[in-house]
Amino acid sequence: MPGVIHRLPTLTARSCVLMTLLVIPAWGASPTLPSSADSYMRQAAAVRQSADRPWLPESGQLGNLRHLQITAKDCVVRIVSGSENRVLPGTRGVMVVERSRVLDANPNEQPPPRDVVLAPDGAQACPGPGVCGVSVTPLARASDDGAAGSVCFTVELATGHDLLLGGDRLAVLFDRVHQPALRISINPSYSLRIWLEQVNIGLLSIHTNAAARVGGNGTVDFLGGDSSSSGSFMFLQEFNTKNVGVSSTVTGTRWAIRIDADTRAQYYQPARAPGAIAKKYPIEIEGLMGRLEVPVGHVDPQPLSKGTRIETHVLRHDVLALAGPARKLPASETSLAPAAVVAASLPEDPNARVARVVARYLPASIRFTEVALWKQGGRLEGIAPDAATARDVARLLTQSGEFTYVSGGNGIPRDGGFAFSTQLNFTCEVPGQPSTCPAGETATSTIYSEAQVRDAINAVIGPLVLVTNVSLSGDTIELKAVAPTEKEGRAGLERLRQRDDFFRISTSTVGPSSGGSAVEIGATLKLRCIVPPKLDGICTPRTTPMFPASKASG
Repeated sequence: MPGVIHRLPTLTARSCVLMTLLVIPAWGASPTLPSSADSYMRQAAAVRQSADRPWLPESGQLGNLRHLQITAKDCVVRIVSGSENRVLPGTRGVMVVERSRVLDANPNEQPPPRDVVLAPDGAQACPGPGVCGVSVTPLARASDDGAAGSVCFTVELATGHDLLLGGDRLAVLFDRVHQPALRISINPSYSLRIWLEQVNIGLLSIHTNAAARVGGNGTVDFLGGDSSSSGSFMFLQEFNTKNVGVSSTVTGTRWAIRIDADTRAQYYQPARAPGAIAKKYPIEIEGLMGRLEVPVGHVDPQPLSKGTRIETHVLRHDVLALAGPARKLPASETSLAPAAVVAASLPEDPNARVARVVARYLPASIRFTEVALWKQGGRLEGIAPDAATARDVARLLTQSGEFTYVSGGNGIPRDGGFAFSTQLNFTCEVPGQPSTCPAGETATSTIYSEAQVRDAINAVIGPLVLVTNVSLSGDTIELKAVAPTEKEGRAGLERLRQRDDFFRISTSTVGPSSGGSAVEIGATLKLRCIVPPKLDGICTPRTTPMFPASKASG
């Protein structure tokens, strides 16, 4: 959708910023992994993909909404949470325009995500030729103005997380919205007023490219503000937040934020100019002004003024008065649940699973700051209390048996401790999926037995090769076997070499037996998995047998 800003809040967009453990009531993080902007975006996508919501624009149903653009001059719009994505006309009619998905990163995503424009008339919905997308559906204004209230239209939001707002003298009330993530961008317009009342949002990002007044209250885990307009007023001091980051690319934006004892706050201003220029990057702070971080540039922090409190109160009063009382919404699809309920029932996030499992093997004094994943591997970052503990992380994780390869460590002083970064490889593409290694002989097996390893070798090496001895010590297997010919012996070793999902050949020998009538084979193999995968480990046990059932050794 043109104009939608896809950046994360300033505080989280820069990799140098590492977070401590953060939890909010509706969008709780793992007990060992801090919440992050990325985790909330993943959660928002998972909520959207959790059900196929009705796409019936002629009834105001907006399907699995992803991006929403509202362009409504001289309008008041109320946005609420619900189990569906819907628009309900009020004092004005609504044009529903579906945008094309031609630029989607994943054009095959199902259920299909919807990118929608809402406007009170065709001129605002389609301001130029070729911009009306794939469908345009008009909805008539409400027949009962008393039931509709005083808003132009009401939007019920279940899954939309990118909003683009614009229109001269537009007022928008976010009324008790509960979402994992909400990224609001404000298009160039005149005299916009936006208020968020009693919201509960994991990631709230606000970017303004217009002279807008924005404020709100409620609970937000990650609060980001970004301004490229010199006439903006950002009254964010009534949000209860753990992370707040703001950024101005031009002078003149007025910021007000709240910093509590457990708040990480940052103002990123890239101009770097000292002295009088800093006065043009003002910020007022409710709370602990000395905790504001300014990693680049110079700003002018001041305690929250009486005038700003009054202006915030006036903005809230004006928007609430314009919106009037909330209308009663029609019944939703009974099979659908609100975002907060869906998010609470989602499967465990793979990043959180890594942190939870890793925490078993590391001292409790270590806190994790980031888990990044890729195919069959990832990176774990954290803060240890001392350099020795940081350096010991790789050894402890190697001994856990959960990983096929561990590297890194370090011990760089940072954030009151010593930072480490560790690379991890494991035996499934994504944590929580079945391992490429076989399960143990029983569900509670903590090691592979020699009998299980011998059976696996016999199943692979071939019927013409006779295994005479298998001994297992730790992750090392010593193998001795006899083949009728050198060709058969080497073929057996090659078959073992190709099954490196359980073990791999380290060294091997093939030579004539002492009697000369056969060929003796010797090999040292290394287990790919030191221990069998656990039900609650990084990778889970396979549900189908990889080799024949174990036989008694003899």
